[in-house]
Amino acid sequence: MDSLQEVLKTTYFNNSMGQYLAFFGFIILGIIVGKVFYYISKTYLRRLAARFKTKFEDYLIDIIEEPIVLALITGGFAVGVLFLNLDETAQKFFNNVRMILLTIAVAWFLIRLVEMLITIYVEPLTDKTESKLDDQILPILKKSAKLVVAVLAFIMILSNMGYDIMSIIAGLGIGGLALALAAQDAVKNIIGGITIFWDKPFQIDDWIELNGKSGSVHEVGIRSTRIKTVDGTTVVLPNSKVADSLLENFSTRTKRRMIVNIGLTYETSADQMEQAFEIIRNTIRSVEGVEKEDIIIRFVNFGAYSLDLEIIYWIVNMPDWRMIIHRVNMGIKRNLDEAGIDMAFPTETHYVIQQK
Repeated sequence: MDSLQEVLKTTYFNNSMGQYLAFFGFIILGIIVGKVFYYISKTYLRRLAARFKTKFEDYLIDIIEEPIVLALITGGFAVGVLFLNLDETAQKFFNNVRMILLTIAVAWFLIRLVEMLITIYVEPLTDKTESKLDDQILPILKKSAKLVVAVLAFIMILSNMGYDIMSIIAGLGIGGLALALAAQDAVKNIIGGITIFWDKPFQIDDWIELNGKSGSVHEVGIRSTRIKTVDGTTVVLPNSKVADSLLENFSTRTKRRMIVNIGLTYETSADQMEQAFEIIRNTIRSVEGVEKEDIIIRFVNFGAYSLDLEIIYWIVNMPDWRMIIHRVNMGIKRNLDEAGIDMAFPTETHYVIQQK
C-alpha cells in the first residue's frame, strides 16, 4: 500500500502520477458515459420515438447521438484537465484542444440538422413538382449548406486559437482577387447553373438542341450540363454557354406538324386522284396518335415526271412520333398499291420519228 502511494505521489513534469491517472480516468469515464448513452439511445430512445406519428423524433435522435457522445468525451477531457498543474503554454494548448473538440461536436450536429431539415421539409416540396431539376438541386443544396457550416466552424477554431481572422481574410483578399480573375469562367458557369435551375428552360430527359448539338438532357450540375446524343455519346456543355445560347426544347411541343410529298404517275386519272385523296385521308385517320380532323391533302404541281401531292397532318402523341410516321407512310403505300394507284419515279419518254 505504501509503495502504491509512493508511486501515485511520484512527480513528472510538475504533476503526480495520481493527477495523471485522474486525467486519463475522466477521459475514460467520458468514453464510457458516451458509450452508455449511445446504447440507451439505440435501444430505448429509438423505440420511444417510433411511437410518435411523425418521423421528426427519429431523425432528431439519429442526428444527436454521435455529437453528444463526442461532447461527453470532451467533457471528460475538460474535467480531467482540472486535475493537472499546467503552465500557461500547456493550459492554452489543452484549452484549444477542448474548444476544437467541442466545436467539431457542435458543427457535426449542425451539419446533420441541416441535412435533416432539407430531407423533412424541402424534399417533399420537390416531390410535388413535375420538374426533375429540383431533384438535381437537392444534393447541391445539401453540400453547400454543409460546406458553410464547416467553414464557419473552421473560422471559429482559428479565432479561439488566437488567430486574427480579419487579417487572414484581408490576406486572402489579395490572393482571392488573383484567383477570381483566373476563375472567371468557373464563376460564369456557376451563375449559368443557377440561372438554369431558376428559369427551368428544360427538364431532365427533355430533347433539346443548342450550339448545333442535340440530344436528351442527362444531367444538370452547378458547372456543366450533360446531353446524351442519339449516337450514345455524352456532350458536356458549360452552363454559361447553355444559359446564353439560343435553345430549342422539342419536348415542350404538344404536337408536331408533318409534311409529306407524294408523286403519282401521269397515267393517274383525275378520278383516281380523288380516290387517292380519300385513301390517304382515311389512312392517316386510322393511325393512333394523329389529329383526326386537321388533315390537308393538295394537288400542288405538275412535276417533270409526276403529279405532286402535298399531305399535311399533325402528330399529337409526341413520345411515339417516329413510329407514327412509319405507320402512316406504310399505310399510305399499302393502300395505294391495293387500289392500283402507282407512285411515280424519275422517268423519261423518248419519241422516235421515222422518216420515210
